[in-house]
Amino acid sequence: MKKIALSQKTKTFLITLCALAFLGVLLMVGTAAGGVKLLAKDVCSTTEKRVAFLAGCGWQADPASEQSQQVVIPTKFTDVYESYNQLQRQQGYDLSDFSGRTCTLYTYQVLNYPDKSQTVIADLYVFKNQIVGGDVHSTDLGGFMIGLK
Repeated sequence: MKKIALSQKTKTFLITLCALAFLGVLLMVGTAAGGVKLLAKDVCSTTEKRVAFLAGCGWQADPASEQSQQVVIPTKFTDVYESYNQLQRQQGYDLSDFSGRTCTLYTYQVLNYPDKSQTVIADLYVFKNQIVGGDVHSTDLGGFMIGLK
């Protein structure tokens, strides 16, 4: 596996984008009386299930590239989070429903993005073994960010 060195500015930008993606997904899920409403049951409790979910969205993810970290969805969204959550809402998630909650962010390298010159990453935000948001984005400066599907 080829390692890519990223500048601190790029790392900060990617972390912010990932956090926004996660927030967007959480907001789109919606709330039920007395708690958070989740869309699908146990579609992501294992690496295999998460990679299969991404495959269902059309993305070939490298399971060996999996990285994870705990992230807290902020209780008050900045403009950046609001913008990211807009992307999440477009794909049926809503991160605002998870504000103040801790989720796990899983990151995978995408192997089948048409432009092979770019490094492309898929992010999945997971709360209680359920996907609550995500995105696909380029790590290149001036790259892109799109929904999972």
